[in-house]
Amino acid sequence: MKKVFIFILSFVLLVSVFAVVIMKNEPGDEAVASSGGGTLIVGITNDVDSFNPLFGESSMAKEITHLLLLGLADLNDRSEFVGELAETWEHSPDFLSVTYNLRRDAWWSDGVQITAADVKFTFDLLADTLVASPNSWVMDYIKNVEIVSPFMVKFEFAKAYPDQIFDTAGEIVPKHIFEHVDRKEIRSHTFGQKPVSSGPFILKRRVKNQFIELVRNKNYFGKKPNLERVIFKIVPDKTSLLLQLKNGEIDMMAGVNPDHVADLQSSNPDIALYRVSGRTYYYIGYNEKNPLFKEKQVRRALTMAIDRNGLIEATLQGYGKPCTGPVPPIVSWAYNDSIPPIPFNVAGAKNLLANAGWKDHDGDGWLDKDGRDFKFVLRTNAGNQIKADLAVIVQDQLKKIGVKVDIRSLEWTAFMDKLRRKEFDAYIGGWSTSFNVDPTPIFHSTATNLFNYIGYNNPQVDQLIEAGREEMNRQKAAKIWKTMQDEIYRDQPYTFLFWLDKIVAVNSKFKNVTPIPLSMFYGLENWYEAKISTD
Repeated sequence: MKKVFIFILSFVLLVSVFAVVIMKNEPGDEAVASSGGGTLIVGITNDVDSFNPLFGESSMAKEITHLLLLGLADLNDRSEFVGELAETWEHSPDFLSVTYNLRRDAWWSDGVQITAADVKFTFDLLADTLVASPNSWVMDYIKNVEIVSPFMVKFEFAKAYPDQIFDTAGEIVPKHIFEHVDRKEIRSHTFGQKPVSSGPFILKRRVKNQFIELVRNKNYFGKKPNLERVIFKIVPDKTSLLLQLKNGEIDMMAGVNPDHVADLQSSNPDIALYRVSGRTYYYIGYNEKNPLFKEKQVRRALTMAIDRNGLIEATLQGYGKPCTGPVPPIVSWAYNDSIPPIPFNVAGAKNLLANAGWKDHDGDGWLDKDGRDFKFVLRTNAGNQIKADLAVIVQDQLKKIGVKVDIRSLEWTAFMDKLRRKEFDAYIGGWSTSFNVDPTPIFHSTATNLFNYIGYNNPQVDQLIEAGREEMNRQKAAKIWKTMQDEIYRDQPYTFLFWLDKIVAVNSKFKNVTPIPLSMFYGLENWYEAKISTD
């Protein structure tokens, strides 16, 4: 659910955007705005694993799913919650409940009206262990969901806490589709591949690993999209994706590699570039069940051996910032800017490893201990050039301290399967962070069935996360979250690499384009294709 990855900001959302737009118009030509049609072709590298919001895990899957399925509310570009399926909502004075009043003009694309029964049913599924949704943690403090009337639903909480709207406003699924389905079969149900819709678009066609075609939803209650169609074209190779952007075979690409910017601008001046402030960080995650990575001084040594500022220049051309933890700098009230980054120090890294018993005892150039070389497999997913470049650079830098790294790249589904089954030594990952501060799914010790793939377990961090989630006072919560960041950084369960500024490329014939950190497709129903007519 997209909403559980967001937090209400009390400050103005800082969105750094630049655009370069050069239209080649001959004298006498004029651009005519068309709101009655047009097709946007978006190039993506991985297919959607599931359109069911209970299970979709990739950030792109979540983005596309939200074009099809709405929640009760969502954030706008000013970080204010606005209604989607709900018109209004109200907290009880003690903040132990919130009641939503639903729209009466919202219908599923198959003609069934959307009611409070759908809302309750969605959260019943989230709570059901047989369903095993990776988003089940939103139910931690929700103790009851009550249908007050067909268009009014009430959430009751075990305690007052600040993230109640985030936990309750997520995408809703249709009860009439699932109510007679065995709960253990929900994940594999055809809805995940052929969903009905409540949003501005519906899924018209889909060829696995080739394309996803969305068209306007005629039953949508809101503003009908200007665009007639949006096609997500799956091109696993980013080099081919960039070539298709240059040639005009695709219109949009989110996540342009920074070292391709200059070439892209010179080869196709009809491309507009948008630089969106980063809330995605890259990291190396270490499986703490592997004896190599059990000691935090060893993990610290590995971080110390990696030149992270050099990585930013080499792989991002400066389009990034060093990262020291899981809270993004744009969430300024909770971000800990006083953490001293671990310095790049090859000699210091060797000393830390030597203190842990890792030395080149046999003189072969590789560190060893108790007859075992310090070597491991570093996994990445195919189709991500930044990760591919990072893996090679990290391999070379760790070689300089006597650590042997083998690189293995897998296609996305196989890569994720390895992580979920904990069948890895280390991996290069990236998280698109929340605007609400809740690291539970990644760093709480109970979240190993969610996204805590590395098996991180620190009781103090658990306590800080639990306290921060419940603290209603912003200043007190900020202190908790900053302490948590410091504690995690001391442990180095990840080598935190950098915050990535996302570069979004869109053909400049498309207007009203407004990518923001919340979504690359923000306000997509307002985008339109400008036609060129010659008088």
